[in-house]
Amino acid sequence: MIEILQFLFATAKDQNLYFNQEGLVKELLNEHKFTAKEISEALEWFAPILQGGTELEINPSAIRTISSWEEKHLPRAIIRQILEWEQSKSISLIEREILLDRLGELGLDGEFEDDEMQLILEGLTYHLQHYKYNLLNSSGSGSAYYCSNNFTIH
Repeated sequence: MIEILQFLFATAKDQNLYFNQEGLVKELLNEHKFTAKEISEALEWFAPILQGGTELEINPSAIRTISSWEEKHLPRAIIRQILEWEQSKSISLIEREILLDRLGELGLDGEFEDDEMQLILEGLTYHLQHYKYNLLNSSGSGSAYYCSNNFTIH
C-alpha cells in the first residue's frame, strides 16, 4: 500500500479524495494499474482523515506521551519529527494525533525503511495542511469556513 500512498502524495492526486474520489479510483485502476485491493486499502487508510478528525478529543493542556504501541510501530526519527513540529506549532494537536495514528497503522502492515515513512509523513502533513476541509469543522462552526479575528479562513 505504501506505493499507492507515495504516488498520491507525489502527484498531489490525494486532493481528489475530497473532490473526485470516483474519478481518482478509475484513474488509479486504468491508467496507473494499481489493483482494486491496493486502492481499497488506501481508501480505508484515508477514511479517518476524510472524516476530519471530528471524533478526536484533545486536551491542549495535557502532556502527550508516546505509547508502547507507537514506539513499536513507528521509527523513532518519525516520532521525534512529529513532536518537534508540534512543539514549534508547525502542526496542530489534531494533526499530530492523525499523523501518529495513520503512520502507526502503516507500521502494522510491515516494516518500512525510514525514508519511505518520511515520504509518507511529509505527504500526509502537506495533505492535512492544504486539503483538510473537514478538519475545519472541528472548530464547531459546522462549515468549511469560519471567521476568526475578522479574517475568513478557507
